[in-house]
Amino acid sequence: MTELLKSFKTLITPLSAFFLGSLFMSCAFGLLSTILALRLTQNSVSTFHSGIILSVYYLGYIFASTSSYKIINKAGHIKAFGVYTSILSALVLGHSLTPNPYIWGLLRLAEGYCLGSAIICLESWLNTRSNNKNRGTIMSLYMVTSYLGASLGQLMLNIHTDYAFVIYVVISIFFSIALVPISLTALPSPSIAVYKNITLSKIYSISPVGTIGCIVSGVFVGSFYTLGTIYAQNIGLNIEKTSLFMFFGILGGMLAQIPLGKLSDKVDRRFILMYICSILFFIAPWVHVLIDDSISHLIIGALMLGICTFTLYPISISHVNDLIEDDERIHASGRLISLQSIGMILGPIIISYTMQKYGAIWFLLSFSIVCGAYVIFAFNHITFKPRLKYINPTPTTPTPFAPTHAYNEITKKDSLLDKAIDMITNKKI
Repeated sequence: MTELLKSFKTLITPLSAFFLGSLFMSCAFGLLSTILALRLTQNSVSTFHSGIILSVYYLGYIFASTSSYKIINKAGHIKAFGVYTSILSALVLGHSLTPNPYIWGLLRLAEGYCLGSAIICLESWLNTRSNNKNRGTIMSLYMVTSYLGASLGQLMLNIHTDYAFVIYVVISIFFSIALVPISLTALPSPSIAVYKNITLSKIYSISPVGTIGCIVSGVFVGSFYTLGTIYAQNIGLNIEKTSLFMFFGILGGMLAQIPLGKLSDKVDRRFILMYICSILFFIAPWVHVLIDDSISHLIIGALMLGICTFTLYPISISHVNDLIEDDERIHASGRLISLQSIGMILGPIIISYTMQKYGAIWFLLSFSIVCGAYVIFAFNHITFKPRLKYINPTPTTPTPFAPTHAYNEITKKDSLLDKAIDMITNKKI
């Protein structure tokens, strides 16, 4: 147990700025997605039109994946993250100026672009600082902070005030605070002098299961964030129970990150993806029965749904990054986010239509149908396709240990000391 805690401390300490910044940023956008869905429902906007307005957010992700790398490569990861997050903080306040759903759609498009770009900064940075032996664990720790922030954000739905704009001010404050730890980190940014383009077709040829896993993850995560509140309201849950459903759903994903992340570092990640979807295939319809019974059953159902919904993406991108080079990671991060965004756009639109036409239960039945299709796809590729060729697990720049400022001060002249530190870090990692 002591060794396990030491290994986590070794990984967490130099990356603490990332995780803290991710915590505040996730708290902000998690709360924003839920409050907008709730306000659209209260304003009598139909479920289908709400799904379209909210899913425009993920169209911004796709635009980010195709263009933001240019700014990141030009300005560097820290400056680019600061620019995108500052704009996000300002855009949020725009929702308080008008309830017009068309203007909200435009704001969501811009917010999706900025948030997607900020996430590309963080994920490409983290994947450069990890290797095949610890990538699943590092990405799971990153997702833990993300989902912890998003779940805490749901509890702020219960803020009672006579002024509707206050909630948007709170969200803006959280985005602003997220800038502080990232801006002050001493961890060196990845080299932006050398980078290589990588196409979606190449990513798919390298890792078809991980590529499609990103899309499936997008369908689930996008639908949960944009339609989860609407689903809860449609089946008769009050505001308090709705916030609990969203909170425990995201909390379930958070709690499962580290165990499944560590497991995926030891077992073929494709099997983990297939097993998660197999479980969700069976349990999704039963969650509908559980959450309408009692508080305890609501919590259990939401936890089960969240565990399977929010663990697919980090394992999928870890699998893809196991198979590519360091100089491909910025572009690859953008491509993977665009794939997840496709699922985030199509999922809420299609599922909101089925919910409106056939009933609220199709929110969860759709999860089951998508899982069944993915399990068949993954089983086919694992069983009948050639074995994968993994890239050398040692990164070009190993993750340094705290204090990071000491690591930065090492010069090329200190070759013996540099080699000694590299040997120590590689052994511990």
